[in-house]
Order: sequence, then C-alpha cells, then structure tokens
Amino acid sequence: MSELPSSVSAARPVSALPAHLQCSSCSKPLFNARQTPHGCRLCQACVTGLLHEVEKRPCPGHTEACKDHHSEEDVGGDVEVEVSRATCFPDMATRREVAKLRVRCPNCDAGCSVQLEWARMDQHVQQSCDWHSLRCEQCKELILKKDMQRHTSSECRHRKETCDLCSQLVTHSEMETSHRNLQSDVCCPRFSARCPHCSERSTPMDKRGYVAHLSECPERPVECKYSHLGCRAMVRRSDLERHYRESVDSHLELMDSKLKQAAIAQQSPSAAVPQSYVGSAAPAADGRDVADVKRRVGSVFEQFKKLQVNVANWAHSTMELEQLADRFGGVSQLRTLLSGLDERTRSVEQLQQQVQQLQQQVQQLQQQVQQLQQQVQQLQERI
Repeated sequence: MSELPSSVSAARPVSALPAHLQCSSCSKPLFNARQTPHGCRLCQACVTGLLHEVEKRPCPGHTEACKDHHSEEDVGGDVEVEVSRATCFPDMATRREVAKLRVRCPNCDAGCSVQLEWARMDQHVQQSCDWHSLRCEQCKELILKKDMQRHTSSECRHRKETCDLCSQLVTHSEMETSHRNLQSDVCCPRFSARCPHCSERSTPMDKRGYVAHLSECPERPVECKYSHLGCRAMVRRSDLERHYRESVDSHLELMDSKLKQAAIAQQSPSAAVPQSYVGSAAPAADGRDVADVKRRVGSVFEQFKKLQVNVANWAHSTMELEQLADRFGGVSQLRTLLSGLDERTRSVEQLQQQVQQLQQQVQQLQQQVQQLQQQVQQLQERI
C-alpha cells in the first residue's frame, strides 16, 4: 500500500509508538512517511505544511543528520541542511510498518470504539462506522451516519412533506412560513385561519376573505397618517380618530419642524432674506409673505402709471413750445423758449430714469413673487 487515505489521518495508535515510526519534526506517527536525502523521516503533514514545492528551506527535523558539520575555520560551524518537497521521496518501508499499526477509529471521540489496523480503517469509516459524519444532501448539515435516517425523515428543515389539505409536496420550512400563511402568494388554496387581531370574534377565512378582512379589521394595528412627518405610533384602526384628536399638538410640532427644515434646505444665497434672520433659521414662506410682495408690486405699478401720465403731459408741453418757437421768430423770445425747453428736456430725462428704476424694481419684485410661489408649492407637495 503506497499511501493511506487522508480520511483516517486523525486515527490514533492504540499503543506507544517506537521512535523510528515517529516524525522527526512533530513526533507524531509517520503517516504517509517521506524521507529527506540526508535520511530524516517526516510525516505528510510536516512535508506539506513546512516545505516549499521546489524552493529549498532548512529541514524541520530535529536529528543530527539535519546539521551539516563543518569546522569553524571553514564556514563558522554547523550549517542547517536545506530540503524541498521535490527532494523528499516516499519511505515505503516505514509506510508498510505504519499501515500495520493498530489504531482507534478517527470518530472515537464521537463514540466509536472500533480498533483496527490503519490500512483497514478507511473501509470501516466509509462503510460501517455509525459515528462518521455525513453531509445531508438537502440542508447540507453534517449529521452522524446513525442519525441520518431520522434526520431526513423528521428533522431536516428541507425535507418534503405532503400537505393534508391540498396533497402538494412542500418543504418543511415552507409549510409554516408560506404554504400555510394566508398573506403569502403561494398559500395553500384550501387553508383557512382566523384573523390574528380579532380571532375571538372572527370566523375561519380563506385567502381571499382574509386579505379583504385585513383591509378593514378594526383591531389591526396601522401606522399614523403622519408617519412621513415622524410620528411612529402604531394604533388600532378603531382608535385612529382618537389618536389624531389627542396628538394634534405633537403632529403640529412635527409639521413645523419639517417646514423649517424644508425652508432652510431651499434657501439660497440669492434669495431675499431679511438681515434679522441672518445666522438663524429662516422663517417658512407662507401666504402672508406672498400677499405682502404682491401689495408692494401693486404700489410700484401705480407709481409707474402716474409717471407715464406726467411724461406724456410734459412731452405735449414741449411740442407746444416748439410750435411757439416756430411761430415767433424773435431771438430773445426764442432763447427764452429754448431755455424753458431745455429745462423741460432735463426734467423728462430725469423722469425717464425714474421710470427705468421703477421698472427694474417691478422686475425684481416679480422674481421674488415667483420664488416665493415656488417655495410655497414645494412645501405644499411635501406636506
């Protein structure tokens, strides 16, 4: 036998091991022994875990052969011998001796008391050991071989069961969570149950009746309609109106907080904010602000109309003066008329500048009205 299967590597010898069957590194049994070129014997675990495949490293053994003796004048004393997996070869003689050792079953800690030669232990573990762990094909859990039949028939959460109402095959885990749950989309078509909220007064219902009943059950807890504002109360449907009456103040506080947060979020550097609010929370835009801006816009428009009438009157007077200048050709009179006309012209220019300024004010106020109306509309949508 060249190698023992890894499934029995944990088996423990019944009696004490002779020194030549112990690993020179870990002192455990020389399971699938390998030998180094300098004669050091190592077990499979030490070769695999401590040595590189091809790169040479110091031998993990603790024998005299693992030291290459030199004089101090040559290299300064002893030098560790380096080996790799590739340089180690199977120690067939040692493997045959180890295979004949009598060992305890690897599942002895679980309860198995069988003792066999190491070479025969794998057959016992795979075929007849009741204490060997197997993986359930349905739930993938490790189960003792002796318990597997009971597990698959009555314990496995993924075992198949036949519904006694509709005769469908359903997994055990789904039987209670979905197949017999009236709120599930795959509920048994013949399953019925009472309402969990008013079970003392209700009668057994099928899925259709159950769903319809839940939508109007007076005992079913529902969330407050102001949950989007922050109210976390869950109230029976029959007590909702009383909750709304008794919680008016708290709901108003929640709404006020939301409005202030929304106003702060919507505030921008270009928005007209009174200096008294700089550094503090800006007041929420409401109908009073809009009405005040509209009133100011109306007042500016009235002033603008009056100025337009004055400009028209002054323009008419200027035309009359020009006609007089044409009719009377006297120099002195013409100079007088021109002087008056010049003053009128300057007055008209000043009035035109005032009109332009008022027009700019009107435009600014109209923009403010639009911004306030947008803020009011956004706040109404959020509420």
